[in-house]
Amino acid sequence: MANISITDRTYCITLPPKISSRGILVPGYQKNHVLQYGLPQLELKMITIFAFTQICYFILKPFRLPAFVPQLLAGIILGPSLLGRNQVFRKTLFPEFNEEESHALEISDALEIIGLSMFLFLTGVKMDMNMLMRVGQKSWVVAATTLIFPLIVGGATLAIHSVLHRPAKEDMALLNYIFIQLSFTNFPVISCLLSDLKLLNSELGRLALSSSLVSHIFQIFISFALSSASLTLLMAYKNIFLISVFLLLIAFVFRPAMKWIIKQTPEGRPVKEIYLHGIVFLVFTSALFTKSAGQTILIGPFILGLAVPDGPQLGTVLVNRLGSFFSGILLPIYVTVSVAKANLGDLASRPHMIPLEIVLILIVFLSKLLGSILPPLICKMPLKDSLALALILSSDGIVELGSYRFLYDQKYIDGRGYALGVVIVLISSSLTPILVRKLFDSSRKIRGYQTRNVMHLKPDMGLPVVTCIHRSDDIATTIGVLSYLNPSRQSPIEVIAIHLIKLVGQATPVLISHQQQRKIVGKSYSDEVILAFTNYAQNNMGAVDVNIFTAISPAKLMYEDVCHIALDKLSSLIILPYHCRWSNGKVESRDSHIRTLNVAILQRAPCSVGILVDRGHLAQGAEINPNFHVGVFYIGGEDDMEALALARRMARDPGLVLTVVHLCEKSDDEEGAAGSLRLDEVMNDEVLRGVKMNEAGRNVRYRREMVHDGPETALLVRTMANEFDLVMVGRRYGMNWTQTSGLAHWIEVSELGVLGDLLASPDLHTDSSVLVIQQQHK
Repeated sequence: MANISITDRTYCITLPPKISSRGILVPGYQKNHVLQYGLPQLELKMITIFAFTQICYFILKPFRLPAFVPQLLAGIILGPSLLGRNQVFRKTLFPEFNEEESHALEISDALEIIGLSMFLFLTGVKMDMNMLMRVGQKSWVVAATTLIFPLIVGGATLAIHSVLHRPAKEDMALLNYIFIQLSFTNFPVISCLLSDLKLLNSELGRLALSSSLVSHIFQIFISFALSSASLTLLMAYKNIFLISVFLLLIAFVFRPAMKWIIKQTPEGRPVKEIYLHGIVFLVFTSALFTKSAGQTILIGPFILGLAVPDGPQLGTVLVNRLGSFFSGILLPIYVTVSVAKANLGDLASRPHMIPLEIVLILIVFLSKLLGSILPPLICKMPLKDSLALALILSSDGIVELGSYRFLYDQKYIDGRGYALGVVIVLISSSLTPILVRKLFDSSRKIRGYQTRNVMHLKPDMGLPVVTCIHRSDDIATTIGVLSYLNPSRQSPIEVIAIHLIKLVGQATPVLISHQQQRKIVGKSYSDEVILAFTNYAQNNMGAVDVNIFTAISPAKLMYEDVCHIALDKLSSLIILPYHCRWSNGKVESRDSHIRTLNVAILQRAPCSVGILVDRGHLAQGAEINPNFHVGVFYIGGEDDMEALALARRMARDPGLVLTVVHLCEKSDDEEGAAGSLRLDEVMNDEVLRGVKMNEAGRNVRYRREMVHDGPETALLVRTMANEFDLVMVGRRYGMNWTQTSGLAHWIEVSELGVLGDLLASPDLHTDSSVLVIQQQHK
């Protein structure tokens, strides 16, 4: 037994503490059952928290609120505001320190703080600190005004109030803490909100991320200055010295050591366990170090996380290995338990303060909103987008909740002040996603006002082409296809190559232009892509111009990068690799993420799109395989016209042989009205008439085939497929023609259309590759 004193109370505790139960049959167990043992009581708490969290999530699912909101509501339900009013329920789930000899509170608090510390560490890992070097002037201005406006306006409001009304000391302290918390903008909160709203890759999301990152850095320095100002001169100098030592260790020891770990890890191999254990050890050591420097234990892990190089290889491993447990399990417990400590009934204890608090909150919020919205409006951003940005930057979340809990645990604010802070966080985190979705429609996609396709290009105009690279195998195939487009000085092509990398291990999507960023710090993710396309441009000097990008973003949002670049570069065509990979005539692998990306781009692209199904011949290129046979199956419609226009451009190379197979409807009446009308419409098309009259060149052949229905077309296409190295067809999805009637019922890959799906089927034993074209989506 041991006696300890906490504030004005003395507790008698049993050492060693009862952690793990030996079973319900042990004598004395039934007296207080789970409350005697910390671990069973903690497990019961976790089960209850997750059950109520999921119930709240299910109820709120139609509102599409972040998972953070159900966790808050679960805490209110389980806390003293509702179910926690029952003493038996409260003692079972949330016993106080040493209540009925329970040690669950200490264990729970320790795990929760560990979860929050690791969450902030992983948030630091996800931060791209190089982003500060790329932040534009607009982001710096937005960050500054978002921070300065509420600090000045809120501070002036409190100063006037203190002079006129002379409030009590505790009331003034609460107002100061509330005003400061509302003035700050925290990067982890903004990053999580944008991820939930799926706006990370949007222009609005990038501006919000960069602005909040700058503001968060300012906030760290301000918080340190405020905490140091309240200390004696000796203690302030001591803290400054310790923090300076810590930052120097971060910059000149820990970060170089982590870069060394990356260099010691072969590409494609996992990071050694001893390195991961050492980093976790440093996380907890950094927490203790910053605590000794007079700061909270949460500052150290966050700063250490900034030292970890983001993305592959180390950042990815840390997020994958640690994120699920700490951010997915311990952090929700921290949120719910934190809210369960608040009694909303305490808000009525000092009713005279409520009007003043509401006025202060509105003044600070509106001043922060004004500071966020003015710079974008001055830069002529649309009003709705500017207001959405301001709401995002004014949002509260996990960091603010943690700050209020710290103030409450350290007795800086009382229970009423803590309840007020919880209400502020709940209202902000609930309303902000709803309002942002109303103001900023994320489905409002990237559309150009001009028609951009190959068919409407003049013969002597260059062809801007966007190509997407997922893996190294795509490089040779893409360059091979580009070489068949017959680039020349008279008719050049502009290649915009985008290396797409799935975002793992960092919070900020990155779009790197390798023309603007000549010097790349460290190893580039796209060295192989850069080298291959640079050599291709040099070998075709004057005929090929190459721009290379690296886009690191979430898989579900990659289409935004592709479409934005295609719109910005005025591209006429986007070439996408098919999601299936062939080897020796068989499908070797399938990637569902690539398929989802292709479908999203087809739906939103500002120009024509081609999906390329490579079966092995394309990587050779026109220089190695000059006798290349291209076939176009033509029925009619804009997609078929676009495919034919691209094929005619390829046929400018006299070594390439183009065969246009015109599939005409076979009518019982040879001169049937419907058949002749449709045939006349196709014959009047300038592109097809030029092919038929042999105006496109001697290497272009026209072949007319009569078919009665879909099965006849399928049989003909399967028979002729082996005659070509590359078959080009229009997607023609959703179009009903007699020539393809009945085939739509058997389609497996809808993004390829009827004929494309038939030609790309693994059941079709052919070596010919396929290019499915869709004209600009209307």
